[in-house]
Amino acid sequence: MVGGSEVGRAKFLGELGFDPADVVWGQRFGQAGSLVIDRQRLLAVSWLAERSGRNFIEIHIMGSKKCILTLWNGDPSALDEIHKHFAERAAKLEKSPLAAAAILLQFLLGTLDAAISEIDGRIEELRTQIQHEPQSIEFSGLAERLQRLQTVWLDVDRYSSAVRTGIIGIEALPGIDQHAATELNDYAEQVEHLEQRLQERTRWGADIVNGYATAIVQRQAEQINRLTVVSIIFLPITFLTGFFGMNFGWLVGSEGSKTAFVGLGLVLPILSVVGTVLWLKRRRLM
Repeated sequence: MVGGSEVGRAKFLGELGFDPADVVWGQRFGQAGSLVIDRQRLLAVSWLAERSGRNFIEIHIMGSKKCILTLWNGDPSALDEIHKHFAERAAKLEKSPLAAAAILLQFLLGTLDAAISEIDGRIEELRTQIQHEPQSIEFSGLAERLQRLQTVWLDVDRYSSAVRTGIIGIEALPGIDQHAATELNDYAEQVEHLEQRLQERTRWGADIVNGYATAIVQRQAEQINRLTVVSIIFLPITFLTGFFGMNFGWLVGSEGSKTAFVGLGLVLPILSVVGTVLWLKRRRLM
């Protein structure tokens, strides 16, 4: 169920046999991830990754003995591939609604795995860019992307805790079959693995930000070193210019010849630059 009015959705959910409280819950978006299982129903707030892998969409799963319903806001075709795979298994799942819901949850989790694989590609691109062209990266955009990744990880981390709590002792639930218990336990393990992968990517992102900051500092240091070397090379010329530019009478009188111009105005500055460069090379500063 995608889009539509709240009144129309509420009426349809009521006709499917869901309680009024569950109907209200199913239409309230902006919730934290959760999983509730009892003999009559399964209620879950999970996420669906867009095909581009750039955004996670909140999706609600409402399972009963009669049906399994998904509610979300977004691209109506987002679940087409999942519907196809689920339909291939539906005939064998009719006798176990909880197992069917668990398999649907695993399919939804698969879209998040694909999104994380795309994140891996972007992280590798950033690493390469930092190594070769760190100045082309906008730090504010990089920090924003890292913040979004951390937010997603925290959401999945809380969801993983909720799933573990909901699955504990599932085998002892009255009326549950072993197949459903096995699928739900598998799902809990997959959620935990997803949370660990996101945590690792978040750490990678933090390392990238640190690497970016280090690269920028090194680049600035190199630029400062170049400016310092240039300043040292031209420091003698600056001194000579200041000295011979003073308007003392005896100095002005002695600098009137062509020989003084060539010797003091041309030869001496060139020798001072050459001498400074040789001194810097000897000190291994160039």
